[in-house]
Amino acid sequence: MIKRLLTLIVLLCGNNALAVDMPEEAKGVMADIAAGLEKGEYKGITGGMVSVGGEIVFEAYAPGNGREKRHDIRSATKSITALLIGELLEDGSLKSVKAKLSDLLPEEFEHLPKGDPRRGIRVEDALTMRTGLACNDWAPASVGHEDKMYNTGDWASFLLTKPMAYERGKHFSYCTGGVVLLGRVIEKLSGMPVPDYANARLFGPLGIEGASWEKTPKGYTDTGGHLRLKLGDLHAIGMLIHAGGVWNDERLVADRWLKAATSEQTRIYERREQYGYLWWMDGGTVKGKDVSLLYAHGNGGNFIFIVPELDLVAAFTGKNYGKSSQFIPNRLVAQQIVPSLIN
Repeated sequence: MIKRLLTLIVLLCGNNALAVDMPEEAKGVMADIAAGLEKGEYKGITGGMVSVGGEIVFEAYAPGNGREKRHDIRSATKSITALLIGELLEDGSLKSVKAKLSDLLPEEFEHLPKGDPRRGIRVEDALTMRTGLACNDWAPASVGHEDKMYNTGDWASFLLTKPMAYERGKHFSYCTGGVVLLGRVIEKLSGMPVPDYANARLFGPLGIEGASWEKTPKGYTDTGGHLRLKLGDLHAIGMLIHAGGVWNDERLVADRWLKAATSEQTRIYERREQYGYLWWMDGGTVKGKDVSLLYAHGNGGNFIFIVPELDLVAAFTGKNYGKSSQFIPNRLVAQQIVPSLIN
């Protein structure tokens, strides 16, 4: 827990008066960000919610948005998919992340001859973006790019007709299609549609209602993106992760899985960040203090941030799709919020 040195203060955010004890500098920073959100000063960022020490210090929405609005969180969906894979492991229906997708989903791979290297792709490879397939969503020209996949009638077939571009398990290449395959794994092994499984294992206990998942053309759940959640739902997920997978004294996510998912599993040579199982990590030294940043990121400015050393959880929603302005929340957290909390 962060050592709060100053007296109890009240931040007025919208219609909510929230009592939180924080350093003096943080008071002004939090109030200014909340006011800026409510005035629409952060163009395209639709809302923000921040808690310190488990207490919400501000919840603010841009004009035209509100607490009940659900947002397309894009690839932040992937981080939730990773939590559901962990639930399969706890159930025992998935024996190991080393399991081959071709063994779990034989029908999807039946067109591939025996010995084809694509038959060797494992659950872990999809979780770490190391399938080896010619699929790179960061390169529009990639034959496996997600936008090309969305224009087909069978996303799994689209992906599994792509050649191997790298040795399996050796090279990071951001590929939404691989995470969509994990959705089929969840449905097959749980015996439930992904939305039902998510409600039973995560969303229900967290009090998340009305989550809206998109479907693929074949009727499966899109687990790679486009889940719609409220800002408060994202924050609740962040609180769950920060609490080590425990919510209201009930363990929802196994500790060993959470530690694995949020530890570096693969190196991204083009970027400074690290990648776990569909969760991002970063960190550095701020005012002489080492801090780590764990986060889920969805195109447009949709984020869940956790800074364990400061007992900080933050969530933001946005609609700056494909724009550099989607990273406004990163700058707010890294350049303003985090430094303000360090004396």
